[in-house]
Amino acid sequence: MALAEIVLAGVSRVGKTPLSIYLATLGWKVANVPLIKDIRPPDELFQIDHRHVIGLTIEPGQLVLHRRQRERHMGTPPLTSYTEAQASAEELDYARALFRRGQFRIVDTTDKPIEEAAQEVLNIIHSPK
Repeated sequence: MALAEIVLAGVSRVGKTPLSIYLATLGWKVANVPLIKDIRPPDELFQIDHRHVIGLTIEPGQLVLHRRQRERHMGTPPLTSYTEAQASAEELDYARALFRRGQFRIVDTTDKPIEEAAQEVLNIIHSPK
């Protein structure tokens, strides 16, 4: 994380990995930090310059759809609360609380093509705040 120019943080299926890969193809050094409710995030996330950390969020309904598609693609039956609307909303609330704590700026990936989300990330990274 210390060598990253951009750190993307968010819950599972919010788009961290594809966005990380896309930004890397543009020449950026990107780290990806998954946030899991009830698991403490790495301390380093709050020790690096908060202006380099972008919190990713998404509308709960779309998150559930992404997660259900993942389960179908993997061929696994729903065994956990991973695809439940209430649990997904709670995970997103947890992530937003961490973003506030770290003073991380946020990009909402709901219904956005990867190029648009990447441009928002870069606009934030280039802004002086």
